[in-house]
Amino acid sequence: MLDFGLSPDEVGELTFREFNTFMTRHNLQERNGLEMQRNVMLNAIINAFRKKNARFLPLFEKENDRTAEDVIQERHELFGKKLN
Repeated sequence: MLDFGLSPDEVGELTFREFNTFMTRHNLQERNGLEMQRNVMLNAIINAFRKKNARFLPLFEKENDRTAEDVIQERHELFGKKLN
């Protein structure tokens, strides 16, 4: 059984909707973990078989250096009004 950090009595008292929410969240985390493993393995294979002098393919893109103020200013310019 999955460990939600609840006692067996607490699990028994969950409504169907609460239990379904727990399971949906667990399945989403499981899927994300498996996708990450797949992406790491695919990236390693691609980089291992890349052609001579080909660019190395990073697993993650570089971090975005924009600040929140930059984003707000950009949205203000796009939409013509200040967003709260």
